[in-house]
Amino acid sequence: MKHNDPKALRKSIPLRPNGDVPEDPAIAKNNLAIRIGNRLMQVRKQSGLTQKRLAEETDLSPALLSRIENGLTVPSIPTLEMISKALKVEIGYFFKEQKGDRFIISPCSKRRVILSRNQHNQKPAYELELLTEGMKNPFMEPFILSAVGKEEEVEARTHDGQEFMYVLEGRIKLNLNGEVFLLKKGDAAYWNGVIPHMLTSVGKGLAKSLHVHLIPGRWTGTFHFEDRDKME
Repeated sequence: MKHNDPKALRKSIPLRPNGDVPEDPAIAKNNLAIRIGNRLMQVRKQSGLTQKRLAEETDLSPALLSRIENGLTVPSIPTLEMISKALKVEIGYFFKEQKGDRFIISPCSKRRVILSRNQHNQKPAYELELLTEGMKNPFMEPFILSAVGKEEEVEARTHDGQEFMYVLEGRIKLNLNGEVFLLKKGDAAYWNGVIPHMLTSVGKGLAKSLHVHLIPGRWTGTFHFEDRDKME
């Protein structure tokens, strides 16, 4: 049996400018399918969704989602767009190579404080100290809230996902769809974001609380933000 000369074989393959041998198209497609599948499975589980539930959200079949997650097929762009919308992630998330776990370190001196105004009357409602800006595709949004708005001016609001709060300073009046709770330092609350809610400081001191929005995929909500320095 005649063996192929490796050097002759290599000469028959066009090289890239850097001298590397181009990846075989079939191998490249297989690697892409595996990467997309792994990313889809990861973000779906982090979102707390089953394949059946995601299929209902996207009008795709569970069988197709299973094939995608197992790296057996490369989904079309329209299919990925439907999946991205349901999971609230950028479509490019599925194509990027995994480079290890991402993390955020947030030094106190470098954190940004932003102002949240009411949607309709545009009066200041809250100041938010963002604790972990920059995380790619976050599933929660932690911040320290200062209740600066006046009770007669603050508007109830809603958002996706759920919200947790823990009172750090002062006293807070929490209104959940008309039901009022008076909270002091050390008290906590947890509610679904679809419930209309608002909170204000009680007494002379400014109340502060730690909040965490828990939302599958990229954070979205009804807050309207601007830099605190722009406050008139």
